[in-house]
Amino acid sequence: MSLKPIDLTGGKSVYCFNQHQMDQANKMFMEDSPSGDKVRKAVGDLESTHTRNEQATIAFMIIQHLNETSEF
Repeated sequence: MSLKPIDLTGGKSVYCFNQHQMDQANKMFMEDSPSGDKVRKAVGDLESTHTRNEQATIAFMIIQHLNETSEF
């Protein structure tokens, strides 16, 4: 009798980010600009006051909200 494999992926994929989107996000995060400053501050605040699971939950909820309110 063979054992059923354990799914290590955590389930089906829900959101997909392409390389261009990641590159643009990294560019904004790194740039010397008011937007870059605000993004770095927000990330730093979240990292210093929330657990890893809380950070992930916040990220997923922001992505879900953006997806549901998209103008496209």
